[in-house]
Amino acid sequence: MARRSTRTALLVFLLAAVASPGHAAVIRSLTVTGNSAFPAREILGWLSSQPGLRYSGSVLRNDLAAIEDHYRARGFLAGHAEVADSLLTSDSAGITLTIRIDEGRPSILGSLRLRGTPSIPADAAQEFEVRPGEPLNPELLERDFDALLARYERLGRPFARCAIDSMTTHPGPSEDTLDILVGVDEGPRVTIDQVRVQGNRETRADVVTREARIVPGEIFNPVKVEAIRRRLTRLNIFSSVEEPDLYMREGHGGLLLRVREGSFNTFDGVLGYVPASVPGQSGFFTGLASISMRNLFGTGRKFSIRWQREDQRSQEFTLRYLEPWLFGQPLNVGGGFLQRQQDTSYVDRTLDARIELMASEDLTAALSLRSERVIPSTDSTFVSPVPASSTVAVGADLQYDTRSDPISPSSGARYRMEYSYGHKKASPSAVTGTGGGPSAVQRLLLDVELYVRVIGRQVAALGLHGYDVRGGDVGESDMFRFGGTTTLRGYRENQFLGARVAWTNAEYRFLLGRRSFFFLFFDTGYYSRPADDIRNQAAAEAFKYGYGIGVRVDTAIGNIGVSFALGQGDSFSTAKIHVGIINDF
Repeated sequence: MARRSTRTALLVFLLAAVASPGHAAVIRSLTVTGNSAFPAREILGWLSSQPGLRYSGSVLRNDLAAIEDHYRARGFLAGHAEVADSLLTSDSAGITLTIRIDEGRPSILGSLRLRGTPSIPADAAQEFEVRPGEPLNPELLERDFDALLARYERLGRPFARCAIDSMTTHPGPSEDTLDILVGVDEGPRVTIDQVRVQGNRETRADVVTREARIVPGEIFNPVKVEAIRRRLTRLNIFSSVEEPDLYMREGHGGLLLRVREGSFNTFDGVLGYVPASVPGQSGFFTGLASISMRNLFGTGRKFSIRWQREDQRSQEFTLRYLEPWLFGQPLNVGGGFLQRQQDTSYVDRTLDARIELMASEDLTAALSLRSERVIPSTDSTFVSPVPASSTVAVGADLQYDTRSDPISPSSGARYRMEYSYGHKKASPSAVTGTGGGPSAVQRLLLDVELYVRVIGRQVAALGLHGYDVRGGDVGESDMFRFGGTTTLRGYRENQFLGARVAWTNAEYRFLLGRRSFFFLFFDTGYYSRPADDIRNQAAAEAFKYGYGIGVRVDTAIGNIGVSFALGQGDSFSTAKIHVGIINDF
């Protein structure tokens, strides 16, 4: 056997020299000899070397290994392939190859027994994929060993080991029968008695360990341990999180969590100037300013302030706060304040409070309470058509989130549904003197996001979103505003208003880093709203779309997104550029 292997290596070496770029020999013919278990046509189908292709020594060596792998997978454990002969054409431009196969005798599994397995049933080997009476497949047996060790991990024994203790061969007329004895070392049953954190500078260690959700003395659970990394990543305060390391110290188990802190605080500021459209009038500034702190004092608390001015008379101010893990339980409590000045019509002030139960690493349930007040404009030169109103609403929502990352997911999905029911009291219209009184207002919000890795570092992302409000006295302040950076790109921020709204976002992303990517996108949007007799406005309904390119880059100040978008009917000169820092509050 050693002499034949040396001869094969010498042939391959000489052929590699012939197939150098200067010669570029082409395979004229390729034949197989010595085979009886499999037809030559099937064996040739296993090979990358084919007639008509240029000869490559490295490819041929891989082909010989592939033949042996196929034979072993079918029980021919001693199967061997080698180059038996080669012949160059007279002009050295072509080559004929002959591969000889020594199949050996097939090996059939006679019996398979496990030894040293008091923690599992004695007949556990019956669950293996390899079966007595069938050809022995080493790769299949290896997978069975992996499944056995995974079973021990679920029993809290992550250090279990198994190996073949003995293999007895019984020669037969045309095949060998193998009796295999597998020795198992179950290892100790491990409890997690401590969790250590490494790499945190400002974040308190207890903030990290509470997200692990490991109770001291708890039996090792591989499913819970695997979920820790994703849970820490979703906090959006670490630039990277490694897989937890299990260690043993003086008979006690522990987990080491390695993290690297990212940017906790982000500032987003955009300022624009709109010149006067009519001679004699002055221009005005528009802009946006946002401050987000996602890890106050290293405790995981979140706080954000946002101001946006869309035009000369409309602006919005938002303030939000989140207190995580109330009383050490998986409960988040938060609230916020929003004030919107809508041109000269009204001011909308909203206070809300919210409590979330993190039922698992994927499922979150929440209850909310909202108080909203609409105050008509008090300008003496203008009578606002919007009536004064106040609304108190309660709501509930469910969210199921399996995304691999909150900012740049490469796999997973997010589903969220929110419903609220409110009691609204409105005053009669100052314009018509009609309307007013109590009414019920219902809101439904739906978000679906899917992420699929396509090829290599390419990801397809699809989002579907909807909003619907119904009631006896639905006004402008109850409707949903959309358009712009985070909804329908190619249009101004909050350009559209509707009582029923739906939009989709489709992106094809080319990953440049863990949280950086270039993308192509196509957005669609639909809205409808009823007629407004007070404003003398007819019912409206429209479908819009936008498309373009963009890039997201992870920087020290946050994840910055820039997109170049064209809306329906836009030309290159009227395209929109959307710029913003992406935060996960």
